[in-house]
Amino acid sequence: MSSHIKAGQPALYLGERVMVEEWVGHDQVLVTAGTDIFQVGITQLHPIGNAVQNLQKTALVSIPADQWSKAAERCRLLRSVSDDPNNRSIGIARVAKELGVSERQAWRLFKVFRNNPTVKAMVQIKAGRRVGCKVLPAAVERVIDQWMQEFYFTPERPSIQQLHAFVAADCRTKGLSPPCLSAVTTRVQNQSQDRSNEAGRIGSKNAKYKFQAMPGHVDAKAPLERVEIDHTPLDVMVRSDEPRWDYIGRPWLTVAIDVYTRCVLGIHIGFEPPSVLSVALCLTHCVLPKNPEEEFGVPMEWPMAGVPKEIVVDNGRDFTSEAFARGCEQYGILLTFRPVGSPHYGGTIERLIGTMVGKCHMLPGTTKNSVVARGDYDSRRKAVMTLSQFRTWFVEQLLGGYHHCKHDGIRMPPASKWALSTGAANET
Repeated sequence: MSSHIKAGQPALYLGERVMVEEWVGHDQVLVTAGTDIFQVGITQLHPIGNAVQNLQKTALVSIPADQWSKAAERCRLLRSVSDDPNNRSIGIARVAKELGVSERQAWRLFKVFRNNPTVKAMVQIKAGRRVGCKVLPAAVERVIDQWMQEFYFTPERPSIQQLHAFVAADCRTKGLSPPCLSAVTTRVQNQSQDRSNEAGRIGSKNAKYKFQAMPGHVDAKAPLERVEIDHTPLDVMVRSDEPRWDYIGRPWLTVAIDVYTRCVLGIHIGFEPPSVLSVALCLTHCVLPKNPEEEFGVPMEWPMAGVPKEIVVDNGRDFTSEAFARGCEQYGILLTFRPVGSPHYGGTIERLIGTMVGKCHMLPGTTKNSVVARGDYDSRRKAVMTLSQFRTWFVEQLLGGYHHCKHDGIRMPPASKWALSTGAANET
């Protein structure tokens, strides 16, 4: 029931009525009780249903007003016939006249009323087939089902039009009338709701993401309690700072983010691919106090620093190395690995990487995010920034933009969250 809690909804907390104000993360909410406001876990709340909203979901309210008024009139007339059993034939004749139907139809309505004397029972059922009714012969249904299983739900991913062509040809061979394209499409849509069918077409992993909820994000309770580290190539070509080499390539970003505040604790940007060295440099930058003006030529504050209690990483060789494991153990840092093939367990850093990589698409020399998006743009020839210039630009975007923009996950800018949680706001 807690998953249905919404802002503005009343709920019970420890037996007392409270009002849910807003969500904090994925499993915490702010609630008010009188003049008090506090944060609780959603599993501790029991939502109180809104009577009006609940009634609006019933089948009675779903009946159109004009149909309901006609049904109520039928019910009133037939109830008068039921209350006068001695003059039932006269009463039925009167009902037939007032409703504009034959007496035979009036008797049928009266029979329905006697079995179920309610207004809803008098609502006329629309003519036509019921929803979900199948009218194709069983033999044709078997042909469609066979071709769906053996042809459509396969890794080759044929189109519905191709499936229909094979079904129609098979039906003609067997002397059956071929179904239309829309009939085949409807059956494909119904069968696509089965996870095992979709797994045959898109793979078991993609089917899992499509049909199964993806829990895995873990909220921290304090700064530095949980830090995620990851690498990514950046979508831009830059030049080396050494003019004699004139090397042009895509730099790699190694970044560490604090899950509680969403602040970036440390970075390393270089041409070298991910390695134990890049992880060590990023972690060193994360732990030590930073001077952005001296390091990057950016005169801004970067107060976020400290030794993490837990570091969450993927299963790359640079993270699974013995050197990295022992380095974490040396300083009492818990090293946690994401489950293999489950990137959603690192959702916080994945979103940050997506945000920062997207900013690179406005730079000269951008590679965009795909060959199609890049078109005939020559990224290498357009590259003008050096690696050091790119680092300066990146830190400016980080400290002047990302840290001071409202983050939807924490409902405030990361820098403000860090200041509030570390007491820096009170000190200043």
